[in-house]
Amino acid sequence: MKFGLTLALILAAAPSLAETAAGVAHLRETSVEARPLSLTVWYPSGAPASARIGGNPVFEGVPAAPEAPFPDGALPLVVVSHGGLRSAADSGAWLSASIARAGFVAVEVNAPRPENAAQALDEIWQRPRDIRRAINLVLADATWGPRIDGRNLSVAGVALGATAALSVAGADLDGARYLRSCVPGSPPEGPDCGWLAAKGANLAETRRDGLAGMARDPRVTSVIAVNPEYPAALGSPPADVRTLRIWLGSRDGASGGDRTGRSVAMPGASVFDAFAVCTAAGPEILMAEDGEAAICGVSAEARETIHHDLSEAVISFLEGDAG
Repeated sequence: MKFGLTLALILAAAPSLAETAAGVAHLRETSVEARPLSLTVWYPSGAPASARIGGNPVFEGVPAAPEAPFPDGALPLVVVSHGGLRSAADSGAWLSASIARAGFVAVEVNAPRPENAAQALDEIWQRPRDIRRAINLVLADATWGPRIDGRNLSVAGVALGATAALSVAGADLDGARYLRSCVPGSPPEGPDCGWLAAKGANLAETRRDGLAGMARDPRVTSVIAVNPEYPAALGSPPADVRTLRIWLGSRDGASGGDRTGRSVAMPGASVFDAFAVCTAAGPEILMAEDGEAAICGVSAEARETIHHDLSEAVISFLEGDAG
């Protein structure tokens, strides 16, 4: 989605000091000058909420407790990559906060949004590199490294972030099939084929060296993928990586991508339900910006229910790995 209104991180006053929330902190990864990363670190806390993360005119922010005390001991790490080509920063705050409240350190990776469609072509291989850079930074950081159980490292993703998570976990991408995913006259195998074509970008112009550099990170022990994009071009992670795929709605183009690991279907949901709960003004703003009001779903209550069920599935899976 692309909105005229800024979708940058907003910290707003907390709704109530009686509400407790996950702790939150921020890190910057600047080893690649042209692609600095902003990492939002969530962790368990019983501190009162004093801020909201990820809020903007369309989506509600998530209650958070900045600089809350960290619990004793080292905790499992979950690196989260949320959303497609045009998603806003901290789009997965609701999921990351839920994971943190369950006893994990959840780090959401935010990269600069592509400035144009031509630049967006390389997101397919940039996103996995972002995840590896985030893992490197957190484990090496003097503050966060000692608080992480390096033997228990998971990646979780939504949409293109799910494709990246599976790649980092060792799922091979069939580069030739991927490059043909948006061939005119054939059924599109990716959600952005129409947008790319309208902007004059050709998926076949994706950098081949970038695709060739996609590889497994052996530190990853488990992966959660929610509606991965280009599933027909994706293989499966190796058997030693625990895998959970979650499908919101139909499994279009899955083509046997669930050969290993667990798979959970939520047919009453849609991929839009991976976004945050919308503000009251959200649908109207989307329509004014030529967006889809359907992104906001049926109601805030319905989306909250789907978020609860999806979070429960993710946390149950992670707790099995932690045990």
